[in-house]
Amino acid sequence: MNRLKTWASGLLQSGFLTRLGLASLPVVAGVSYATGQWQILVLSCFAIPVLLLGIRPAQARPYRIQLRKGGTPDIDAALADALAQSSTTHRCAALMLELDEIDKLRDAWGPEGIDAIMSAVTDRLCSVLRKDDVVVQIDTARFAISLPNIRIPELGGVISLIERLQKAARETITLDGVGVYVTLSAGFCLEFRAPARTPQSLRDAAELALLDAKSQQVESLRGYSSNTPARVATPDQHAQDALAALKDGQIVAWFQPQLSTDTGIVTGFEALARWEHPDRGTLAPADFLPALEAAHAMELLSETMLQHALRALRAWDVAGHKVPGVAVNFATQDLRNPSLIERIKWDVDRFEMDPKRLTVEILETVVSEHDDDIITRNIRALGDQGYRIDLDDFGTGHASLANIRRFAVDRIKIDRSFITRADDDPEQQRMINAIISMAEQMGVETLAEGVETIGEKSILSQLGCTHMQGYAIARPMPFDKTLAWLEEHRSQMAQAPYFPRRAV
Repeated sequence: MNRLKTWASGLLQSGFLTRLGLASLPVVAGVSYATGQWQILVLSCFAIPVLLLGIRPAQARPYRIQLRKGGTPDIDAALADALAQSSTTHRCAALMLELDEIDKLRDAWGPEGIDAIMSAVTDRLCSVLRKDDVVVQIDTARFAISLPNIRIPELGGVISLIERLQKAARETITLDGVGVYVTLSAGFCLEFRAPARTPQSLRDAAELALLDAKSQQVESLRGYSSNTPARVATPDQHAQDALAALKDGQIVAWFQPQLSTDTGIVTGFEALARWEHPDRGTLAPADFLPALEAAHAMELLSETMLQHALRALRAWDVAGHKVPGVAVNFATQDLRNPSLIERIKWDVDRFEMDPKRLTVEILETVVSEHDDDIITRNIRALGDQGYRIDLDDFGTGHASLANIRRFAVDRIKIDRSFITRADDDPEQQRMINAIISMAEQMGVETLAEGVETIGEKSILSQLGCTHMQGYAIARPMPFDKTLAWLEEHRSQMAQAPYFPRRAV
């Protein structure tokens, strides 16, 4: 019996019966003509093709050859195969994808609708993936994917693939004649980043990266590194209040001017976050930044500050004030986002701004303490695309000279701990002089932050610091007050030089 089944299956797959059926049609036609039985010919013309199509073996859709039945054993087996294939020129990676806002989709379309959506998304994922990639649906709304044989360096290739997968998923899905739009968040782990070289470790690391991505905005993407949170904690009430304030527009940008020590001309502003609380008044960052960080909302904060900063630049231009640029702080969470460059570029292009007018401030500790390859990639890409880079709080993070050169830093901001009482403390002056001399040798500008007295302004100018900001110049102010301040400062500059030049 088994041999008979094998023989029949072979005939079907070889197409023998199809050719036999088609070849019989002329014979049937001749018999029908000879006998005058035209009904036999008509019946055969319809019956034989229908019969042949009906007995053809079921075949998997060619764009789903990567699909497995589901479950962690399947993805672990695929990852084990991928690890076994790794070499000195090719590595593997694990990827997790999940539908965003699944609760809303389930409420709108029910379980059957979710199944239809997942089926459509599966087709699209498989159409993008290579034939050797393996995709497994391991939950109602989650996929795990094994990516073997990725050419080294693999980071750029994996990010590019994920972006194509996300783009494919967001195309319209039609359910009951209605267009449905879905997005996917993604987390991945490169082979050499996993805590251990095992399938389970790769899968778990990719899941942690996915959870990190899900804690951000929709369609986020994160790669696993030593900085990835172990688990995303539920934010407390204060964090939820701060997040709600940010979304409601209560947290806004205030601006503090930066001046040239040689000429006194405004060289830029720094955008600083302030919470304009309806009951407690204006709150400083120390009162809400930890809460926003706990709520995993630092990216949303930087996006808000960036848009406020670009809007301010445009308004200063319209008012006739020549403000060269504005600085915006970007936290570690921002720099770990593989889509950061595209997001910044979209905003800058939308406001029709020259990239060199945006300064990206990065903490020195980010450069000195983190070895995340995505952070490195983003910082270097920012410089390559023309954005200026300030290394903030210099002197606190032990950044090496090699890192300053490697990341093409334009300016280092001397931490205020070195500036305080610099006019009275010779030791402080020697420290500042050493930093400024190093910066001059490397062709990097310097900015002293936290300048609060006339004496500090004077000594910094004499030591050769190129820029400064602080209360001695102006306190942070809401945008509408910057226009009046710029007018007043321009009037003062017209009357007399603002700072003495450096003594030679």
